Amino acid sequence: MKKVKVFGFLLIIAMVLGLALPGCRKPLSPSTLPFEAIHLGNDLFVIVKTTEETKENLHLPLVARFDSPQDIQVGDVMALAFDQLMESFPPQAVIVASEKLSGESKTYLAGFGLAHQLLQIRPEKTYLIDVRTVEEFEAGHVPESINIPVDQINDIVDSIPDQDSTLLLYCRSGRRSATAAKVLQDLGYRVIFDLGGISDYKGDLEKGGAE
Repeated sequence: MKKVKVFGFLLIIAMVLGLALPGCRKPLSPSTLPFEAIHLGNDLFVIVKTTEETKENLHLPLVARFDSPQDIQVGDVMALAFDQLMESFPPQAVIVASEKLSGESKTYLAGFGLAHQLLQIRPEKTYLIDVRTVEEFEAGHVPESINIPVDQINDIVDSIPDQDSTLLLYCRSGRRSATAAKVLQDLGYRVIFDLGGISDYKGDLEKGGAE
């Protein structure tokens, strides 16, 4: 009888551990690290989510310095913690804690300031795309942007075949850029930012078509 009780007690413990262990392997709660950042390649990240205390760093591009090599791909999102940013362009941060976050790729909202920075940091992999009509583009567009109208966005596979490219989209009000972003996700592009409407751009516009 005593052996039966002991066996029953051990069985209960095993069942409890069996329920707990899967939760340890894959945490169900969001990361407690202060930043979430999307990987653009070569350890260059853009912060896409912050805490209230660190919100001034939202959409900041930075080079992450890890203490060991990381198995990360373009488009992966990681939770990060760092003590301070080193003064450089782009800023560099020594990562003190990190965690790869699971989830499907998504489009992130951002501003034209991010586009300006990324075009300087990584011009060969960054594309600022105006998805309005040709006529709208020629009437006035953001400098360094290219025109791919939303109804021709599928043609991007010919002009920008590299799906690891960073794509930043804008239109007149934000509706067409959101539509284009969804198409680009379905085509397999991994890093997409929606900048919304051109009215949010504070600089001077250029007129005319592409050279």
